[in-house]
Amino acid sequence: MYSSADAQRHTANHLRKLVIVDNIYMRAKQVNKPNSSMATLVTGNLPLRKYSVGDIAEGYVISVTDNEILLDIGAKSEGVIAREEFGDLKSNLPNIKAGDMLIAQVIQSESDQGYTVLSLKRAERERKWRDIEHLYNANITSEARVLEYNKGGLLADFMGMRGFIPLSHLDRVHFTEDLTKYAHGSEAEIKESLRSLAGKVLKIRVIEFDKEKNRLVLSEKKALEHYSEEARQKRLEQVKEGDIAEGVVTGVMPFGVFVDLNGIEGLVHISEMAWEKVSNPSFYYTVGSPIKVKVMGVDDTSKKLALSVKRLTENPWEGVDKRLKAGQKVKGIVSKIVPFGAFISVEKGLDGLLHISQTNGPLKVGDEVEATILSIDSESQKLSLSLKEIA
Repeated sequence: MYSSADAQRHTANHLRKLVIVDNIYMRAKQVNKPNSSMATLVTGNLPLRKYSVGDIAEGYVISVTDNEILLDIGAKSEGVIAREEFGDLKSNLPNIKAGDMLIAQVIQSESDQGYTVLSLKRAERERKWRDIEHLYNANITSEARVLEYNKGGLLADFMGMRGFIPLSHLDRVHFTEDLTKYAHGSEAEIKESLRSLAGKVLKIRVIEFDKEKNRLVLSEKKALEHYSEEARQKRLEQVKEGDIAEGVVTGVMPFGVFVDLNGIEGLVHISEMAWEKVSNPSFYYTVGSPIKVKVMGVDDTSKKLALSVKRLTENPWEGVDKRLKAGQKVKGIVSKIVPFGAFISVEKGLDGLLHISQTNGPLKVGDEVEATILSIDSESQKLSLSLKEIA
């Protein structure tokens, strides 16, 4: 379980970085689907696109290596993204697959090899504005961290950008006295009354935005319209452990994702997202994504729901003792490298630990290996492997 203070602290520290990574790509349509640009080009129904330096290009991943990504961008040649232009995606490269959609900026119309040269990190601003437009159109409630008072309202950090919350769109519960007292007060009085909000994370909705003018207006009141304490408590009383519900992702954090279930907030902890090991929740969900969850319980302190996605599917560890035995050889894929060894995906959701002392040399994510099972414990969900010959 977690407390609201923990959630606010994590949000404050990670909001800017995470939303960039969070929205750097969308799990997408496969290249061979009828509406993908490559498939359409083959049938001749779509003219070849021409790109100029500074244009924003959307494309489907064709191939990925440590040093470059090739994209189908509907032009006469593929787009290429060099490693130095990966930005925050660099550390998440193993999770990018053919068919994923990326948004990048053109930095060279044509290279010596004939490619359109692209950059992910330079398309950051465009990705943010697209996410803001999505939140606005879908009336999705999100969160922003208050930075400081500015004449007429508050400046807030929202998705790594500066947004403005007018005084008229602040919820009154944040004031120690009635808002009307400050309506005609001095700037100093109003600023002092709002001092306690600095650093706090508020629920907000986007009510106005203009990309060209770099204008972003937020509202706490709009976000809290259906979050009244009475309504929230009534909904909370109706939810029971074991219920299955559908909601919307309102925040993606390193420790999991926040979910809105019709006015009730819950958390899917990273350990409850999938049976396989999840290194970053942003590989699974983005803000605004629909999500189906199982209710695990209610945190007594925060009154937030503890939710799970993986409990909606069968536990791969159940009956594993009947399928696998110590001494048995199994094939698997290196899914994660850690300082003390590597994790090997033997089955979906079934990862074994290959300790560094049991390796024969360096490994990298994606390597296929054949290992021997040293031990298996279904109760504690631990599987130990070795690449060395076992006498």
